[in-house]
Amino acid sequence: MSRHSHRPSLLASAASRAVRSSGFLVRLVVGVVVLICLLPLLLSDSGALLGGAVRDAAGHGAVRAPQAATADEDDDEDEDDDEDDDEEAAPAAGAQAARAGARAGARASALADAQARTGKGGGRGAPAGSDAASAPESAADAASGAATGAAEGAAAGAAAPVPPTPGAAVPPPAPGGKGAGPGGPLSWAPPAGWASYAIKRVTSTSFTQIDGGGRDVRIELPRDRAVGPIAIRNCRNAVVIGGQIDILPTSQVNGADQRGIYISKCTGTVHVEGVYIKGGVAGSESDGIAVNAPQATVQVQNVRVENMRGGKSGNHADVFQPWGGVREFRIDRLTGSTNYQGLHIGRGLGDIGRGTIRNANIASADLGTVDKGGHFIWMDCNGYPLALDNVYVAGRADREFGRSIWPTAGASGCGAKISGGLATWPGNRSVTGSVREGRPAAGDFVPAGSVGLGYTSPGYA
Repeated sequence: MSRHSHRPSLLASAASRAVRSSGFLVRLVVGVVVLICLLPLLLSDSGALLGGAVRDAAGHGAVRAPQAATADEDDDEDEDDDEDDDEEAAPAAGAQAARAGARAGARASALADAQARTGKGGGRGAPAGSDAASAPESAADAASGAATGAAEGAAAGAAAPVPPTPGAAVPPPAPGGKGAGPGGPLSWAPPAGWASYAIKRVTSTSFTQIDGGGRDVRIELPRDRAVGPIAIRNCRNAVVIGGQIDILPTSQVNGADQRGIYISKCTGTVHVEGVYIKGGVAGSESDGIAVNAPQATVQVQNVRVENMRGGKSGNHADVFQPWGGVREFRIDRLTGSTNYQGLHIGRGLGDIGRGTIRNANIASADLGTVDKGGHFIWMDCNGYPLALDNVYVAGRADREFGRSIWPTAGASGCGAKISGGLATWPGNRSVTGSVREGRPAAGDFVPAGSVGLGYTSPGYA
């Protein structure tokens, strides 16, 4: 058979393949058309499903958000309870204590750095009017506080007050009577249960350091003889009622600037009442009462601080100064005299939460040569809440009243307004009350001989 005899069958096979191919193409085209028609519908259903999923997720988020807010609010309430000295354990007390300890450590570390930079004496680079103590003991306190702040905060727990954060709201002062002048009841009582505290007796005529070990302590001074300066450290609550402290004829004691009473690292309420701090000793330089306890409330009542001696180039001879910070200070009935400066209550190296001064008079001590100074009350401009009630300043004989207080009348922003021997600070939003020139008409609020040896408390309002 010739090769041409197979041509018809080949043509038939080719035709069959063409038909099959065209059928496939037709089916493909039909499928694409159907898909195009169904695509909007598919997208709509997918959108509904996706939208539902998103709405469900949003709904679950809305449930969780209030829970998170509630947890934060609980934390805030727990912190408020700590600041109000609530004794009940809060669910987050341990964490709060750690935070409080960390804050205390950070504050102490900053204090140490500041002390290293400035020092106390103006001649060592401190700004005018500042009182940054540079004593080794003080620097050691700051460094130790940085290392142990967290541990102390955790140990104290809810019972230890938390120091206020600078700029934060401070709880109102504890209730206290207005006092009734010499002989009347005092404004604030010691902490509850103080009579049963462990007793530490002071007998030394040189220097005594009382370490409370983080607990409550009752410090007894002799009723029949004077002792030397004391330092109260590392306590929760502490109470000193009555007794006489004689300033020593030196500028430093135990390697630190001399203070009649030094309060350091306490965390509760420190109550100092009926103590007579006697100065005027040749060769002495000393503060009356100094505080470096940012977590503590310090009460100074019926106290006489007499003839503190110092100067700009050495100890600044403050009658009272919370130079390292204090949560709150409360003064009712304080008489003091000094040749340098009196109530130095500005926030130098530590925050102050609140202050109250009632029935206080500060006067210049005539102790011969003076080394500058002369401001017998020194306050911040728009600092912390400070209430002044029945406060008197009798400055140096050669210095006018307007230059015996700070801020003075010429101070920028919150200068004093002086009229009829009365100083007010209308531009200082943090200060209420006034300071009057001179001495109280009835004499010192704490007369000589009314406190010290054999002291008996008049009770509390």
